[in-house]
Amino acid sequence: MLKILLKNRFLALMDKFTGQSKAKKAATVGVLAAEIVLGILLLVAAAYGVSALFGNLCAALAASGYTWVFYGIAAGVAFIAALMLTMFYAQGAIFEAKDNELLLSMPIPPSAILASRMGTLYFLNFLVSFVALAAAGYTVGTKGGGIALGSVVILFLCALLLALLSTTLTCLLGWAVSAITRRMRNKTPMQLFLSLIAVVAFYLVLNNVNGHMQAIQERSHDLAAAFRGSVYPLYALGTAIANCDWMQLLIFAAICIIPFALVVLILSKSFIKIVTARSTAKKQKYEATSLKSNGLVWALTKKDLTRFFNSAPYMLNTGLGLLYVVGLSIYSVISHNELIEGILKQATKIQNPGAFAAVIAAFVLSWLAGVTNISGPSISVEGKNLWILKSMPLKAKEILTAKTLSHLVLAVPVSLFSSLLFLLCIPSPSTAGAVILFLMPVLANIFCALAGVISNLYFGKLDHPSIAKAAKSTSSALIPLILTTLATAGPGVLFLLILRDSMTAEGYSLVAMGFLLVLDVVMYFFLGSPAAQKRWDRLSQ
Repeated sequence: MLKILLKNRFLALMDKFTGQSKAKKAATVGVLAAEIVLGILLLVAAAYGVSALFGNLCAALAASGYTWVFYGIAAGVAFIAALMLTMFYAQGAIFEAKDNELLLSMPIPPSAILASRMGTLYFLNFLVSFVALAAAGYTVGTKGGGIALGSVVILFLCALLLALLSTTLTCLLGWAVSAITRRMRNKTPMQLFLSLIAVVAFYLVLNNVNGHMQAIQERSHDLAAAFRGSVYPLYALGTAIANCDWMQLLIFAAICIIPFALVVLILSKSFIKIVTARSTAKKQKYEATSLKSNGLVWALTKKDLTRFFNSAPYMLNTGLGLLYVVGLSIYSVISHNELIEGILKQATKIQNPGAFAAVIAAFVLSWLAGVTNISGPSISVEGKNLWILKSMPLKAKEILTAKTLSHLVLAVPVSLFSSLLFLLCIPSPSTAGAVILFLMPVLANIFCALAGVISNLYFGKLDHPSIAKAAKSTSSALIPLILTTLATAGPGVLFLLILRDSMTAEGYSLVAMGFLLVLDVVMYFFLGSPAAQKRWDRLSQ
């Protein structure tokens, strides 16, 4: 029975990666072969990336006799990345799976159900651990003086064991998140908050490693002592791989296996009670109030905004760019405009930004508009419910305009606020520069919103198994980003490299804004064109 359950879980996991729906045929041999090739390419890319970014650090640690520290850092980053990627998967696949009660009603031991779900969770954690440690091993082999065959064997074993440790903590976190959200009527804010914490923690770890690389090289002895005292499991892992120390491998194995076994024992004993627990959130009482009528387009916009705010994956995958823009603006204020000055010095060797500051800030904010892709998957997220919109007496222009507005309602206020923050840290900006700083990012956001809707109209898919999968669609994110980059950053680079001596910054920016305005107007009128209507009518046919 466990074998059948494991096979079913892995097929479901493969369907998530391939984008196949349950109603369609499972992944074919060709698709599986393509995924294996992509996995190998990912491993190769990770190996070259780690070698290029941290090769000097690896060489310095190896020269000091602290190669194991490099393995410990790689394992720590892999551990955090695995937690970030699989925490909510554990919550949904183990504790809140839709078929839990169905399986429990069958003559299947609860331990077998739990083992099948934890098996796929362990597989995902192992992939992360193996990629990170294999990349570290390649870097040591090429930049750190070589790697012994015994170390390769121990590295693989450590990847297996590290996945046990991350799976243990992931299960506990998923259990805790499930217990908390059961008491809440709206789970989305908590899921989004925890996701942001995980993302911030991962970026902080990478930033600290990269930002303090020189200090790590110079104070490797202190870092080694800190590893032994504070994070002994990483010390045991690093020492086992670097020195082929089988005793340290046994210690690390005990550290990983014992907590995992205890968690499995506890969860198997209380699995039925956990998954059958009912939500204790207070139900919202209906209160009769007078209804206010809205315009047709605004009503559709509110519907799209409601979907956005009720889905944490949708918000995290498409709206995270808004936080980047605000964070960058706040950083610019705190750092007294170091960001803009740094860009100018690197690109043009100009030491005193002067009038260029407001213009460069406008181009930076305009380029960042493409990072927010709320409108990108706005049609794909309709999925099987698209027939509801198509059955209404609505024109394509009304629906597509509403999806564009749902993007702009969120992006434009953030853009104006960020422009204000940048303006506060620019000394004596000109009137033209201030106008450009506010208007150009708004035009760029309008361009990104329209480009997202139009690209999703032509290249979007309606067979995604969930809103989260649709929001993570590569085409939904890349096409608006690439087009916005070409329409905003492209003219800025052209000015800095070629036209800086023949035109003023403000004059060229006005030309670039005119170009953006023309594109926006053309795309807006396209929404009401017969071509857009024809394409809309052909969707889901």
